Amino acid sequence: MARQHEAEPTYRAEDFVADGALRDVCVLNATIDDWRRVFDGLHAVPGRHVLTWTLAGTAEKGPLDAPAVWSRLERDPEESASLAIDIDGVWFTCYFFDIEEIEFTFDPSDVVDNATFTPVRSFVTWLGTATGREVIVTMEGTDHAAMPPLIRWWP
Repeated sequence: MARQHEAEPTYRAEDFVADGALRDVCVLNATIDDWRRVFDGLHAVPGRHVLTWTLAGTAEKGPLDAPAVWSRLERDPEESASLAIDIDGVWFTCYFFDIEEIEFTFDPSDVVDNATFTPVRSFVTWLGTATGREVIVTMEGTDHAAMPPLIRWWP
């Protein structure tokens, strides 16, 4: 049976209590093709984005190439990178921990009501649309597949 669009992600205050932990937005079991679709979809992201290389100290704002990023990270274990996307003041940041999981984090203290939840809704919808994959939002953690999702959305 084919999945249908989940209803628009909705705001629930209990999911965004500022408790010192971030929230994670994930695509599980990702492939390099999913990463390509994320990078290719950056032209349509509803905010600005920047890729920053920590060792080199350089920022890239133009078109990005997923295989090139992962290759550079594999070649140089001292290098790390982050992709930050700002949507109406809420920053979603990816640190490229694992090629098999697209994971962005954000600070729940930025989300205090329905109006400030709009960037989260926009980001989750964009990520799911860009990858064509299910997106989950969880509490901060390392085993997202075992965690109960706060939001589950698929295109």
